[in-house]
Amino acid sequence: MSQASQVRTYDPAASVVFLKTNERFGGLSNMAPGFPLRVNGVRIRTSEALYQACRFPHLPEVQRKIIDEHSPMTAKMRSKPFRKESRPDWDAVRVKIMRWCLRVKLAQNWREFGRLLLATGDRPIVEQSRKDDFWGAKVAEDGSLVGMNVLGRLLMEVREKLKSDEASLKSVEPLAIPEFLLLQQPIEMICAEVSASRPAEVEPHASWPVAAPPPRDLPQPSLFDQPMIAKGRMDIQTSRVVKAKGNKNPTPYSGYRDSGLPWLGRIPQHWDVRRNGRLFAERNQTGFEDLPILEVSLRTGVRVRDMENGARKQQMTDRSKYKRAAKGDIAYNMMRMWQGAVGVAPVDGLISPAYVVARPFAEVEPRYYSYLFRTAAYMREVNKFSRGIVSDRNRLYWDEFKQMPSVFPPTDEQARISEFLEAHGRLAARLIRNKRRLIGLLNEQKRAIINQAVTRGLNPDAPVKPTGIVWMSEVPAHWEVTPLRHLSTCLDGKRVPLEASAREKMLGDTPYWGANQIIDHLNDFLFDEDLVLLGEDGAPFFDRNKSVAFFSQGKVWPNNHIHVLRPKPSNRPEFIVHALNCVDYMNYVGGATRDKLTQSYMKAIPIPIPPKSEQDVILEHLERECAPLDETAKRAAREVGFIQEYRERLIADVVTGKLDVRQIEIAAPADEPIFDEDDALEEELEVDDTDVVEGADADD
Repeated sequence: MSQASQVRTYDPAASVVFLKTNERFGGLSNMAPGFPLRVNGVRIRTSEALYQACRFPHLPEVQRKIIDEHSPMTAKMRSKPFRKESRPDWDAVRVKIMRWCLRVKLAQNWREFGRLLLATGDRPIVEQSRKDDFWGAKVAEDGSLVGMNVLGRLLMEVREKLKSDEASLKSVEPLAIPEFLLLQQPIEMICAEVSASRPAEVEPHASWPVAAPPPRDLPQPSLFDQPMIAKGRMDIQTSRVVKAKGNKNPTPYSGYRDSGLPWLGRIPQHWDVRRNGRLFAERNQTGFEDLPILEVSLRTGVRVRDMENGARKQQMTDRSKYKRAAKGDIAYNMMRMWQGAVGVAPVDGLISPAYVVARPFAEVEPRYYSYLFRTAAYMREVNKFSRGIVSDRNRLYWDEFKQMPSVFPPTDEQARISEFLEAHGRLAARLIRNKRRLIGLLNEQKRAIINQAVTRGLNPDAPVKPTGIVWMSEVPAHWEVTPLRHLSTCLDGKRVPLEASAREKMLGDTPYWGANQIIDHLNDFLFDEDLVLLGEDGAPFFDRNKSVAFFSQGKVWPNNHIHVLRPKPSNRPEFIVHALNCVDYMNYVGGATRDKLTQSYMKAIPIPIPPKSEQDVILEHLERECAPLDETAKRAAREVGFIQEYRERLIADVVTGKLDVRQIEIAAPADEPIFDEDDALEEELEVDDTDVVEGADADD
């Protein structure tokens, strides 16, 4: 469809027209300051800078120059010398990118930008321009505005969506276009700003003239819904269009035979079964002390150990007994192989004496076997072949490992399966990361709602008074700020018997409160009343997104790392819990080896306290506002579990020949997913125990 068919004529008197950013509706302009954005954690001052940066996904240094500019005009000018190097499909995707930028602007400036959009009522929105009649409209001789007005029409599209379906605007998915990157990283989902309640809608003005709708003899969608790439995908570095192959679901193989192994069942007719001794040879080389240290993780396989990470730093004075693992070797922990402590060495390195290093023969693709060895069925077989004094310390020695039978597909098929699973793994990891980030954003939004309510109340116009407290600088004038000692009593409880059988008999299903729900057998106490439980030590004190206080109703069993508080009847214990989770604990915790909240410091924590009737109203408000966030976060967490479960099932079916993936094409991103905070936490929990159990450094 020709661009001429997209030209519109607008009556300025009946339209919302913006030209300068200091006008009433100047905030609709991409040049308008005061609407900051954050994409992938990078702060970007204006939607204009974001739009211009999206031109150059393959030139991160240009993107950095653009977003570092302080004004939108200089950001735009900064991009001009590089316009010829814009992404090759720029003309085809620029409208999609502009729509996405506007949605990001709304999501992250929900109240201000949303209120501005709604204030335009039902009038046409037009960007007046002196020379651009694509994004805007130019003044004609008769005073009308003539142009395609793409920006104005996109704004009207977002406005109508805001009126009818605002929930769909509170999360912005990344565009499904190739190389949608910022500073070399894939752009992730963006969620609405915290406290994103519905913008106050402006009543339509009765005297506003309404322009007659433009003729609709030719439809508009061609402008806004251009196909990204016709019949293929684009290689942005070379401007090549690569023909996409058919993408089918995995299906069973055409013919099967019995493998003779109960755990394996039927296998494809052209597959074989071989002993591991015909697939691998033991590598037992020492004396390579300059190589990096490798370790095996239950979650990530073999990796290079971070020797500089303070919590995990190890001083190894003697590396002479450490074995060499060449790049591509299979290494496994003898005591933890039955749990999946096995993987492929990513580089030449040193491995603990408590590991076995298996060198693959020429016809073996080690990546395939790292997947096979970590399936549940194979790990059960490993447990049968392991031996030791106690079951949880059974070892799988080389002599037993080489006798174990494994399935053997043709070599090229092993490689194809490995490539498929690696590509699928990257996609699954990206999806899980997005879900986890969504959970983090929901928790952040919930925390902000709670913090606002319990420190400032629900009336934004209420008079306030200063408190002199950094994390709670002002509170409503009629509230009190009271030390925790005046609001509760710190309790000691009934000592629980240490014998597990007696404890279980006494407590039954009584909930346990302790660090990570791990039972501490030294000092456990039993209470049977409504209480506030406050952590005594640990990292949550320094992470404002983690709760340190909880409300418990009825019988509870906390360990000695929990402060137990009985709230006084004049206040709602739930309100005290919310207030404690808003505290900045930096000035209240300390210790020589571990940060700890002592009882004396705990009692001095200041708590904002409104009248009890107002506490009731605030708690009802928080229940109403936070329940949907909690439900969405729980649903996202369940989805993460489903994704992980599906991937485990897929791996098992593919590596044992239940599904044929030889003809499957998967559009996997070329880059590896970046670890998020959950990944970092899992890595931190994988504490090495080399010195304790002969190098068995793979933890749960």
